[in-house]
Amino acid sequence: MEKNATHTPIYTKTQGGVIVQTGNSSNFTMRDSSAYLAIKQRGLELQELYRKNDLVVHPESYLSKLIEDTAMLSDAWLCNDEGHMKISYLFSASQLNRIATAALPLRVSEQAKEYLSALLIGSLDLLNRERSKAKDTLWELELWQALARMGMHATLEEPDIVVSFDGARIGIACKKFYSENNVSKVLSQAVSQLEGNFDFGMIAINLDDLTPPNNILKATSIDQMLEMISQLNFSFIRRHERHFRKYLEPGRAIAAFVSTSVISDVITAKPRFNNSRQSTLWTIPELSSKKAEQMRNFFNAVNSAHV
Repeated sequence: MEKNATHTPIYTKTQGGVIVQTGNSSNFTMRDSSAYLAIKQRGLELQELYRKNDLVVHPESYLSKLIEDTAMLSDAWLCNDEGHMKISYLFSASQLNRIATAALPLRVSEQAKEYLSALLIGSLDLLNRERSKAKDTLWELELWQALARMGMHATLEEPDIVVSFDGARIGIACKKFYSENNVSKVLSQAVSQLEGNFDFGMIAINLDDLTPPNNILKATSIDQMLEMISQLNFSFIRRHERHFRKYLEPGRAIAAFVSTSVISDVITAKPRFNNSRQSTLWTIPELSSKKAEQMRNFFNAVNSAHV
């Protein structure tokens, strides 16, 4: 897995024409690939996890299709059977890898059963742009596991995820955008979820479904690919900066974590196809000392995991 972090100050021109720093943004990169056999095994483990939680993955479900396609791809690869190595199987394997990696740590419990059931509600096709409970739930699970892999103590609880640092509780409300209509309303809903027993709150935004449907990102180099995904995050933030400031400046939520994940085809890379994610942490500098300290804790954990 390849990781990287870059940091950029945010400058704004005042009414008097003076340019001042009004915030900070940090961009975090993650690029991952796995062997077909390993992904096939994760798919089988995911089926078994459903069984252990007294749930059934229906043979006609999209998740079942992903598992079947990945098994076909893995078997064809091991047998050097190029006639059965379809490109559609490769895309299925990429999607299954994301789903299984996020869901397998749930183990067996009533909470696991709730989340696994939600993954079967509506479309789980990560290449189409259909709104669904399944994809909303996947974003929560993916972020939960991403934070855990960064060494944070992250739990699945209201508002969606809670991270703890030295007794301080950070509530994270997860929102997945399927269009750019009503961005202010969605951010308002996210902030309302943070009215609880938290030292401060964050909004975690997923933009996967704002990318073109049934497409993969093609690039001539890794750097070009990363820049293209990064611009998706920055462009969204720029278009809706006034909404971010409206909810972040009062201090109810002190940061926005904006993330986009795509399947990328980089013709000069080996392997050529990857699951690639870019995440941008957007904050404002005018925080109380207590909130600033906890923000530094969160930032340092994320940054250390990507350096």
